[in-house]
Amino acid sequence: MKTIGFVGCGNMGGAIIRHIAPQKKWNILLYDIQSDVARNLALKTASKQVELQPLIEQSDIIVLALKPQVLVTVFEQLSAWGPKQWISMAAGVSLETLTGALKSENVIRIMPNLAASAGFSVTAMSSAAHADAAFIEEALSFLQSFGEVHSIDEALFSAFTGLSGSGIAVVLEFMHAMALGGVHEGFSYHQALEIALGTCLSAVKLQSLSAQHPQQLVSQICSPQGTTIEAIKHLGAANFQSTVMQAVEAASQKAKKIEEITSR
Repeated sequence: MKTIGFVGCGNMGGAIIRHIAPQKKWNILLYDIQSDVARNLALKTASKQVELQPLIEQSDIIVLALKPQVLVTVFEQLSAWGPKQWISMAAGVSLETLTGALKSENVIRIMPNLAASAGFSVTAMSSAAHADAAFIEEALSFLQSFGEVHSIDEALFSAFTGLSGSGIAVVLEFMHAMALGGVHEGFSYHQALEIALGTCLSAVKLQSLSAQHPQQLVSQICSPQGTTIEAIKHLGAANFQSTVMQAVEAASQKAKKIEEITSR
């Protein structure tokens, strides 16, 4: 059984650990600068809390679940034990920066989202040019254990961050707004949120099983002078599509700025 070490046990790292630990496919080692965070997570997931040096020495693959501004401050410590196999989820930290700072070609960059906690992450991955094929295959199997994986060109990572990594929060805001509309019309918030969630799931299922463009499906739901076209009319008046597009663009541009800063 291979050993995976997590450096960082915050929201994203913790979400992945909580989902993969019950699968018992790997030995899992945890390290966090806040030792109580790693200790508590280790107890809850039957993992093992260790210090940084033994984690790096004993792990077959090391997952860097650190914020970019933290990761760049510990590169020297991480690379001190020779070439290793690394998976980084630090936003904006390029493969060029990672391979140089970690002194290894076996580096994969990923961008998961918080739905990893339920096994439904949508994760982007891109590997260093000279990474071993066996490592890439093993990393892909690991990533698929908590959701779907999209292998993309690294140049699209900032766009993926805006579309999925941050986009999941846009969808949650949309569901909240739907629920508030239900409250306005007489439902309790709890019931309205359940209905909004079910409606979102039904829309996703409908689209996933259809070869039609989303707007073709919308046109089928809209009846002449009906309720749905009235709702679509209000969304258009409020520049709904443009607002969502701008939100994706803003998150993407922020990711690009972070990458520019960390690559200096």
